[in-house]
Amino acid sequence: MKNRRTVLVCVTAQHSSEALVKAGKVLSDKFGAELEVVSVLPLNSNENPVDPDVLESLYQTAQKEGGEMAVYFSDDPIITVCAHIAKRKPLTLVTGFPGANSNNFIATIHLLLPEVPISMIDRDGTSYNILPCETNAAVK
Repeated sequence: MKNRRTVLVCVTAQHSSEALVKAGKVLSDKFGAELEVVSVLPLNSNENPVDPDVLESLYQTAQKEGGEMAVYFSDDPIITVCAHIAKRKPLTLVTGFPGANSNNFIATIHLLLPEVPISMIDRDGTSYNILPCETNAAVK
């Protein structure tokens, strides 16, 4: 399978994630890349059931913005997203901005895949970026 230039948006099953998809679309247009959306849902959703209407709305938003959406079922979303990133090799990863009760999702992805730029979008739409370090830079 030929790798395409993509912007990957990582969403959770919340209506507020639609703003992330739209922010990803802005970046995909800027880079001349395709938009891709990924969501990882828990295998056992009895404790935190997922509203299928929210998931459908996210899917529709991705399609409306010209993107594709992949949904995985896993109890380890970090490893699942990292595997998806390793396979697809996106130009950048778009996520929400971590809150006070963060599970270190973004920090762990950056630790495991430091070469992947990450754009974190806060509730106001402001983008904060984690950029790869220059590994070939001369140390003086």
